Amino acid sequence: MEHNQATSSTQDEITRLRQTATDNEAELERVAGAQGNNRTTLLELLNQLHALPIDMQTRRSMTSICLELADQQKLEEYLGVDLTQSDFSFLQRLKEKHPVLNRREQKIALFIKINYSTVHIAKAVGISARGMESIRYRMHKKLGLQRHQSIKTYLGEL
Repeated sequence: MEHNQATSSTQDEITRLRQTATDNEAELERVAGAQGNNRTTLLELLNQLHALPIDMQTRRSMTSICLELADQQKLEEYLGVDLTQSDFSFLQRLKEKHPVLNRREQKIALFIKINYSTVHIAKAVGISARGMESIRYRMHKKLGLQRHQSIKTYLGEL
């Protein structure tokens, strides 16, 4: 009988911990999806995750989500642009493959990838259309593209 009570108590504890983990994941998704969240809030949430009595796999998963969201927020602030998850992933790959690109060039590469025209990119960056053409030319060289290779196609495939 004592063994059954201990097993029941252990099962109750496991059920409670699973429910806590589920509740915390739902809260994390709510926080991550809310408009206007900042990196500080995400990092505070990350600190709170470490205090929760949840299994390591769930904790790692939730920590990974928080860190990725914080990185995305930081990159949005750095570039001054709101990013989708796809945009964020693209910029990470771009930075890994071409670390020589500066902030403005990264922003322009994103705009090129999402199909902005040269005139629209120039307005968004605050330069002339001719200046934008010069930047595209220099970016073409920095990216190591061949003479007839399209920067738009290259970035789209990245």
